[in-house]
Amino acid sequence: MKIVHCAYFKTLRLRGCFWAGMAYKLQNGLIRLGHLAVAYNDREAARALSLFGNKSLFSIRKTNESFYDYCLDIRPDAILLGHADIITAETLLKIRDKIPDVKILQWNVDSINPVSFNGEHNIRNIKSKLDAVDFTLITTADKKLLQQFAPDRHPVGFIPNPVDKSIECEKAFDNPQPLYDLLFAVSPAKERDFCGVPAYGKEIADFLLANAPQNKFLFPRIYAPMLNGTSYFGTLAQSAGVLNLSAVNSDYLYSSDRMAHAMGNGCLTYLDRRTGFNDLFGEDEAAFFSSREELIDKLERFRTDQAQRRLYARRGWLRYHDIFNETITAKYVVSLLDGSFNPDDYPFPTLLQQ
Repeated sequence: MKIVHCAYFKTLRLRGCFWAGMAYKLQNGLIRLGHLAVAYNDREAARALSLFGNKSLFSIRKTNESFYDYCLDIRPDAILLGHADIITAETLLKIRDKIPDVKILQWNVDSINPVSFNGEHNIRNIKSKLDAVDFTLITTADKKLLQQFAPDRHPVGFIPNPVDKSIECEKAFDNPQPLYDLLFAVSPAKERDFCGVPAYGKEIADFLLANAPQNKFLFPRIYAPMLNGTSYFGTLAQSAGVLNLSAVNSDYLYSSDRMAHAMGNGCLTYLDRRTGFNDLFGEDEAAFFSSREELIDKLERFRTDQAQRRLYARRGWLRYHDIFNETITAKYVVSLLDGSFNPDDYPFPTLLQQ
């Protein structure tokens, strides 16, 4: 297929671990499957088309005109939109008018729970394009939350946070002497769901320090400098385990891409069972916990039994790369676009109707 992929392919504002996000991994998967995937960055286009280098009503209008011309010149079989919030539904409908057979799919990796940070804003952005796209895929399989996007008239479903063999290429379980027993990297200004109770990052860090003091912890942005990009991935290679906590852990199969980074790089990943990931991963592939006490017990267990920790981490690494890799994720997306979709082909939930 010939695909225009509009997402935040950062080349100017190099903040965060930008090259390890969904946009790059999905792009890699599409190309590895033999498709032509052409990248368009709506946010950087809006800044480039502004007189002062920042987004404005004028530059947003010009970006939509640019994207329209771009698509008419390429005449793609499909358009993928990843958090392409600058591109409007009106522009997509104008493209459809000129390219009637084009298929359009939007993907989204942020929380769609209204109580989470920025949840309402993300929900509005997704809903704004529902009448102009054919499919909406989101990194949660929570049926109640997905219902808000009218799946009875519009195919809505789950998409995993993928790993990519060229990006998640570390094997922390092979490190004979990791520097840290546990890495917990979160924003100190946002609350996390800690076993059903909201808590700030510092509160969680202090709890771990008080109750498992023999562990070697690393708490970036709390008791250590912030980690970004290559330094973050390098630290994962030096971390025996990673604690993965989201703003809400009771949304089925929702996690930030921290889980992909951790498991994909071979770290034993500590997961709240309420996420439902124990439906896809065994108790010997991750460190699942249901309470703070169980989390502490497992931290101590794997600190004192490094052989078992490495075994579980390796199994989780193998499983994540098997079921959530970049090519199977891209194949899933393409199957929806070209009409070959069969839910039995995928080891994870797909469209809500299925």
